[in-house]
Amino acid sequence: MTAGGTGEGSAEGGAASSAVRHTTSLLFNVSTLLQEPIGSVRRYEVTNARGNGLSSDISGALRLLRTDHSILATAELSTVVADLCGACLCEMTLPLALAFDEEFWPPAEAAPDDYLQPPQEQIGFSVIDGQMDLSEAVRQYIEMGRPMSPRCGQDCPGLESETTSEAPVDDRWSALAALKQEIERD
Repeated sequence: MTAGGTGEGSAEGGAASSAVRHTTSLLFNVSTLLQEPIGSVRRYEVTNARGNGLSSDISGALRLLRTDHSILATAELSTVVADLCGACLCEMTLPLALAFDEEFWPPAEAAPDDYLQPPQEQIGFSVIDGQMDLSEAVRQYIEMGRPMSPRCGQDCPGLESETTSEAPVDDRWSALAALKQEIERD
């Protein structure tokens, strides 16, 4: 059994309901799920998982649903990432909630004959050797979830600058400044 684990499961609503499995990995063995009927479900409780290319722990709930040609991953995850405040440039931690539905496609040759072949425009991620790695999907949703200019809090001092009531005037513009004053007097 891999870190993601597999086990006996059934189609949702079947006689034996899909138990929640606990994992500390974002790598899931879905080879048996791909062989089960459409509608089969696996549920996972993810705790402090680290994935390839991720610098922080991921926690939350994951549901894997067998569709006619793929696996649909429905995730409600959370993490905390390090960032810089967009106002004062101090280091800060930023909690992020990640909710997504993504399809994971097995290779076309792995699909049994009685299932439809995947569409040409398949969008999503790949299942490789019966393994589904959620790391890249999570990384992409972390980047999309980051605010463009995060703030460290309500009492953020902002950038400290020496401001004067008037901006300094460049001597090269003095002729235009004199013309502006002359026009304003008229």
